[in-house]
Parts: sequence; structure tokens; C-alpha cells
Amino acid sequence: MNENEKALNGKELLMKRRSIREFKDKEIPKDTLNEVFELSRYAPTASNSQAFYFIVVTDKKTLEELANVRGGSAPIARAPMAVAICVDPDETSRPMEDGCIASYHFMLAARFYDLGTCWTADMNRKNIKQILNMPQNHLVTTVTPLGYPVKEPAAPERKPKEEFVKYLG
Repeated sequence: MNENEKALNGKELLMKRRSIREFKDKEIPKDTLNEVFELSRYAPTASNSQAFYFIVVTDKKTLEELANVRGGSAPIARAPMAVAICVDPDETSRPMEDGCIASYHFMLAARFYDLGTCWTADMNRKNIKQILNMPQNHLVTTVTPLGYPVKEPAAPERKPKEEFVKYLG
């Protein structure tokens, strides 16, 4: 599928994003990774602050350290790399919102290039920041594993829209 065909299929992109926890032992080409980061630059931020940044981790020992910090982060060690999405709170009035939007924008961009990610919550911890060699006052919204999925999981059951869309007169 070429890039123009993918661009025409945004609906499928949104419907097929999944949390991936198993990855192929396959390197991500630099040009593909650069394209994911290029698309990620367009994440909206408060007052266009663009206060988010990415830390790319490829060292296996560091991936294992990150994976062992808390329960539920094991997929980080199974991926060829992980990306921490971080925010400098001195550069934005909305660090949490900016970081979460940048994180999801990154995850959608990765999926666009057939890469898998998995939101890993509760990573804004002192020991994570030490491992990542970043300032303690900065925010880590997620550390997501990144790689080619072993398989594409089926969509989990979803509520019908009538259960979560409320209209006011």
C-alpha cells in the first residue's frame, strides 16, 4: 500500500489501532522512524507551546529496566525499542494534556506505518526519569514499546455509541 492510499484511509487507521504487547525481532528502518516523528510534530498543544519531546531507547538493558519498574510494563522489554513521551512543564500551561495528546498522536503515526505501540500508564516516576536521564520536574506521560506486531489482535468489544453519546437540547 502506498502513502497516498494510506492517507485516504484515516477511518481504518482509527478503528484498527490496538495495544500491541508482542513484537517481531525486526529493526525499524531509520526513514520509517523519522516519518513517525515527523507526523508527531503536528500534535496540538496549548498555545502551540510544542513542549513535548521524545526519548528513544534501544539499549536492551535499559528496556529491561524500564519494563521492570512496575507491573504491566513488560511489553517494553519485548520490543526492539521504546519511546518515552515527555513534557517540559515550564514551557506549557497544560503539560498533562499536551503530553497525552502528543502520545496518542505518536501512537497513531506509528500505526500508520504498521508499527505497534501500547500505552503504559503510571510512568511519571522518579526512577523512570533517572533511567531516562531527564529532569525530575518534567512529565513522562507514557513509555510505549515500539515495533512490528507479531500479530494484529482482533478488536475488543465496544459499547454502542448510544451508551456514551449524550445530547443536550
